[in-house]
Amino acid sequence: MTFGRFYDISYKEIKEIVLIMSYLVFARKYRPQNFDEIVGQEHITTTLKNAILQNRIAHAYLFAGPRGIGKTSTARIFSKALNCEKGPTTTPCNKCDTCKEISSGTSLDVLEIDGASNRGIEEIRNLRENVKFFPSKGKFKIYIIDEVHMLTTEAFNALLKTLEEPPPHVKFIFATTQPHKILPTILSRCQRFNFKRVSATDLVQVLKGIANKEKIEAEEDALYAIAYASEGGLRDAESILDQLSSFSHGKVTSEDVHSVLGMVGQEVYFDIAQKIIDKDIAGCLNLIDELEKNGKDLSQFILGLINHFRNLMVAKFGKDVAYLLEMSGESINNLVQISKSVSQEDLLYISNVLINTHDIIRRTNSPRIPLEMSLVRLSMRANMASIDEALNKLSGIESRLSNSSQAIAGQDCPAYSGVREEPRSNYIAKNEVRKPAASSHNTAGNSKISKGLTGDDEKTLEYIKGIWTDVLSKVREKKMSTATYLAEGEPVSIKSNQLTIGIPAQFILHKEVLEDTGNRQLIEAVLNDLSGGNIKMNFVITNTQSQAEDKGVGGTNTGKLEEVLTAEPIVRKALELFEGKVTKIVQ
Repeated sequence: MTFGRFYDISYKEIKEIVLIMSYLVFARKYRPQNFDEIVGQEHITTTLKNAILQNRIAHAYLFAGPRGIGKTSTARIFSKALNCEKGPTTTPCNKCDTCKEISSGTSLDVLEIDGASNRGIEEIRNLRENVKFFPSKGKFKIYIIDEVHMLTTEAFNALLKTLEEPPPHVKFIFATTQPHKILPTILSRCQRFNFKRVSATDLVQVLKGIANKEKIEAEEDALYAIAYASEGGLRDAESILDQLSSFSHGKVTSEDVHSVLGMVGQEVYFDIAQKIIDKDIAGCLNLIDELEKNGKDLSQFILGLINHFRNLMVAKFGKDVAYLLEMSGESINNLVQISKSVSQEDLLYISNVLINTHDIIRRTNSPRIPLEMSLVRLSMRANMASIDEALNKLSGIESRLSNSSQAIAGQDCPAYSGVREEPRSNYIAKNEVRKPAASSHNTAGNSKISKGLTGDDEKTLEYIKGIWTDVLSKVREKKMSTATYLAEGEPVSIKSNQLTIGIPAQFILHKEVLEDTGNRQLIEAVLNDLSGGNIKMNFVITNTQSQAEDKGVGGTNTGKLEEVLTAEPIVRKALELFEGKVTKIVQ
């Protein structure tokens, strides 16, 4: 058979050319044709089918969600369901002329418009003019506008009136990946449907069906790798399988997926995770070097590593949450075995370090260095005790700390110039001090202090230091802010009923607040009420740090308590792990 003037083409060659030209990629060939074939969007298909059955069809719909999950396919199926010769129906026949034309995109009644290339006001004005005309075959004239968020503000505004009160024979279906860019006035006029990403399990089932129909042999791990790479997009998953079928000559393995897509295989994540658990620094560094030499993206690698340790954490909790591991059965078993060799605390710590490292990598041009530093840090981590073990150890040292504090309280404190401090109860026992009645106050300016106190300034100062905790408590009851400022000071001297309170230099503002007439009178009233005296206050700045940092308010030497506390191994480990320090000891 001769065609043309210069070409002699056989029938066999014509057939081969036709086959080549008629080839459809998997994403088009296996596009859903009815509601039941839509994967992972049951909440949407159920609502649309019920709307058809109940004759509650809205005039405008908005399909929002990530790319490649079935928004446009659902819009086409819904259009066929409305315009099918047997419709409106939940099961379009796909055999009538109307259904075929909609499936092929040649229907005069179902118009698919690309919002990115028809985004101007003129295109929308033309649309407004065309909606007046009745459909040629079907019952409805349906406008499917894809990527509707690309329309200009003027175009949206031109569409508002038509969208709010369209002719009865007109339906609008908008599809978008970025619904937040659509004007609220448009959103309020549509029924919104949020499409979700397809789970890895559902994607694998779809890919298995396609592989069987195309006579492609595919490993289960390979299909899960494809599902992971597609990030929940069915169209992407089908396209990857189509590409791999050409690469692998009919047999798709996980190595093929990693090679074609530049991914890091699961076995690498298992390997480096084991090295981290075993604290193998050299092994971690060598593996990172090998990955970089092979051209792997380390930024993507650390994301995969974070996900791997997440999977280990899930596997640690047993069968009740196994459904959260979207992996093959063999991979799940491996995760379970490895998770038995590492504690939950370790997994949480490792995951937290990796997440922080990923945040650093996002802001740098050299991901290798922070990744290596984090792996070294993880491999050098100290053995972490379990929470229960830590609590048991803490409860074990509690009594020792209590005994230590009592012993320290009975020692001489240099900060008090050799004066031994005793508990409030001891002062009461020795001096038989009781809370005085208001009538016993010396209001005549008596130079001597009553209630067991003499005119000896040293003994008076010793007594005031002994009741200083009570003074602070009483002031706190009356005015919290004043007590907070006063807690940074301490009595330093007394002469002729004039008590001097020392305030550290770093708290100079506290001194100014305490010298306020109201605050001064409050403190003097509380002190005189407890002591039965007639004492006046004076505030000075000292060059030494506040003893509130070195000892408790009541005089307990917290500095020595800190030494006892930090001598405990578990406390030292906690300080090293969290890079912290002891700032306060509460007894």
